[in-house]
Formats: sequence, C-alpha cells, structure tokens
Amino acid sequence: MKTTEENEPKTKPSSSDLQNKILEKGKELFSLSDSFEDGLFSTYRLFSKSLLFLENRPLLKLQAFRFADLFPSLSSLSSISRYIRIYFVETPTELPKWILLILSLLLSNPFSSVFVALGAKIGIRLTAKFFILGRTYGSDRKKILDRYKNGICSTIDILGEAVLSEKEAERYIHEYLLLLEEVSKDKELSEIRSSQFPGEPAGNVSVKCSSLYSQLDPLAHESSVTHLMEKLRPILSSAVSKNIFINLDMEQYETKDIIMDTAFRIFSEPEFQDYPHFGIVVQAYLKSSQRDLQRVIEYSKKRKYPLTVRLVKGAYWEYEMTQSAQKGWEPPVFLIKSETDRNYEECSALLLKSYPHIRPAFGSHNIRSLSSAFVKAAEYSVPENFFEVQMLYGMGNSYKQAIRSLGISVREYSPIGEVIPGMAYLVRRLLENSTNEGFLKNINANSKDRERLLYLENPKSK
Repeated sequence: MKTTEENEPKTKPSSSDLQNKILEKGKELFSLSDSFEDGLFSTYRLFSKSLLFLENRPLLKLQAFRFADLFPSLSSLSSISRYIRIYFVETPTELPKWILLILSLLLSNPFSSVFVALGAKIGIRLTAKFFILGRTYGSDRKKILDRYKNGICSTIDILGEAVLSEKEAERYIHEYLLLLEEVSKDKELSEIRSSQFPGEPAGNVSVKCSSLYSQLDPLAHESSVTHLMEKLRPILSSAVSKNIFINLDMEQYETKDIIMDTAFRIFSEPEFQDYPHFGIVVQAYLKSSQRDLQRVIEYSKKRKYPLTVRLVKGAYWEYEMTQSAQKGWEPPVFLIKSETDRNYEECSALLLKSYPHIRPAFGSHNIRSLSSAFVKAAEYSVPENFFEVQMLYGMGNSYKQAIRSLGISVREYSPIGEVIPGMAYLVRRLLENSTNEGFLKNINANSKDRERLLYLENPKSK
C-alpha cells in the first residue's frame, strides 16, 4: 500500500497552476451539465426559478422557513390561514405591496381564507416531493431503479432524528431493519446492480444515530456510546448478512464525538472488523473537522478494508449558531462560507493523500469544491473508481449526469418517510437551494457569473 508521502505528487504544481486547473475543470463541468439540462419548462426548472423570488428578501425568506417549520403542527385549515396572516401580513417582510394587498383581502374572508390555506398545504407537500423520495422504499422504489438504470446509485435515509422516547427509537430501529430486508429482497435492483455496478454492495443505507436512542448526551458520553452500540448492533448485523453498506450520518455538533467513538468501537468488534462496507461523515463547516478526519484516517489504516468518509459541508449551521449564542459558547462552525469552502478543499486533500486507507465520498453540489477534488485526485494518482460524488435527491440532475460522464461514480442521498418528520430536512434543503451562495446560483447563473463561482474568493477582490 502507498503511504501518504508516496501519494504526494513528485512535482508540486504552483498555486496559480493549481487554480487554473480547477478553473478549467469547473468550466468543463458547467459545459457538460448544460448538455444534460432539463427543458426550460421542466418541473424542477420552474421550481428553482420560483425559489429565486426569495433572493435578496431575507425577511420574507425567514418567515417562509419559519412557517414551513411550524406547518406540521397546524392541524386545521383555519390554523394554517391564521399563521399565514401572522407570518406574512402582520409581520413586515419584503413581500410586494400588491401581493400583500391581495393576501390581506383573501384572508379577511372566512371562505377565501380556506382556499389560501389549502393552497399553502398543497404547495408544501408538492415542494417536499422534490427532495423526499417517497413515503416508503416499497412504494417508491421505481424512482431508485430508474436512477440505477441511468448510472446513478443511491443511499437511502429514513427521515426523522432526535427521538424523544425509547418507544419511538424502537420504531425507527424496526424501520431500518425492514428497509434492509426490502432492499436485500429486491431482485430487480440486484439484477441492475450486478450488470451495471459489479462492485456495488446489495444496497446502501444511511443511519441517523439520534433516531435510535433518545438519551444521547455529551455529559454522559460513555453511557451514550454504550447504549448507541446496543441499538446499532442488530442493524449492522443485518447489513453484514445481506451485504449492505451502512453509513453513520453526523448531525449536531454536540453528538459528533459520541457517534465517532461509537463507530470506532463497534466497527472493531469481531463481527464487523473485516466488513468492507462501513462509512462515516465528516462536516467541513466544523473547526474541528481536520482533527476529526485525522482520527478517522488513523483508525481506518488499522482495518482490513478502508472506511468510506462522506465529506460534507454541514446542514445545521443555523442551529449551531443559535445554540452557541444561547449558551455563550464559541461557535463550533466557521462563520464565513468561504472559510468552510477552503476547509472543505483542505479536507478533500487529506482524504486523497490517504489513499488507499480511506474511500472518499465528496458530498457537495458546489462545482468549485468538486473541481478541486477531481484535480487533486489526479495529482495524487487516486483512481477514479476509488472515490465518488454524493448529491441530494431532487437537486442537480444535470450535474450528476455530467460527473457520471467523466467516469466518476455518483450516489444520490435519497430520503424516505412522512413529510412531518421530514420537515426539518425539507427546510434545510430549501435553505440550501435559496441561499445567495448556494446551488441555485450554479444552475441559474450566466457564464460570467458561473466563472466567479469557481473562485474561493471573488476574483475582483484579489
């Protein structure tokens, strides 16, 4: 096996040469994606354009996401219309005056207010369909099969996190076990996988640890790890017997060390120590991410088979900032997006330098971040079949096809479940889509703006 030093390029390119290569790779990805782009009137295209209405309207965006977050608790149309009035009429936003006037008139009438509420309810459920695969694997497996036929793999996630009782946790454990059973018995999936993805395990499932045990507590670290291992064992045992990949997701910062220590211990148990299909997540928006990644690398070097590391930027930034402010703590996350982007690239380099001890899975929709990873993979002589890109279901189909056309594997993070437990997930995806620096900027930008997106910093500021 190569050592980290052996993975270093013999002649290191200059910083300017590296940036030029990343810029060219990004332009290539943008150009390729255009050839796979959906039509102007496709449902996702229209949806992405509608989200741009929130651009440069921070107060309106805040209220929209607050309402989406509250929505599951609203049990009647009258309560929905009441909170529409509170959030969008009585609270100042950048909503155009003519829309505000019409909304006020409709909500002032009991009959028409019902239709406003019904429209909002339908709108949220339709929005959820863009990001949530379906209610169960069995009911919506055709979507996954179609993607496999088109060269896109999946990792399936059951929506729901941070359970409040052990009864609820047991239900989630049962759902994971049922999911593993359904995937393993899917003969059509097995046939497609065998013919098109011969090295792919029988399935791929992402597990949220906070849904398995209700008492995860950083102040009771050892107890939390012990109990979480007990909850995970039947899931991992089932996965091993069925040859299914298991990835342990990361969530809030306060549970990070619990999940990481749990992974290190349980993956080392005799039943699991030689299993090749385990993975864990590292979140690049955390200031501790490079230290965490070094721990994972050192651990993986001792295994017979390398762990997979899904490198993401992180989806709980607002939560972490709020929590740290309330407790008077230093935020665990980078405060500026460019700092997270830079750290993501440094973490990517760490993963690639560690070949073949770690299998990298680059979870990102940022073309700059992915271009940097591809360029550095070539520099460190990491084979394209040794790493993959992971993207969210419902986002960036043209980019998935573009990356796949380069010979790089692409996997979709595909959540299943009810809309209500998945609302937190939905709100995070909406935030990611609508941010001024986010994914919609990539797909709606013109060629000049696209090039600016390929720099870590605005080129004008240099």
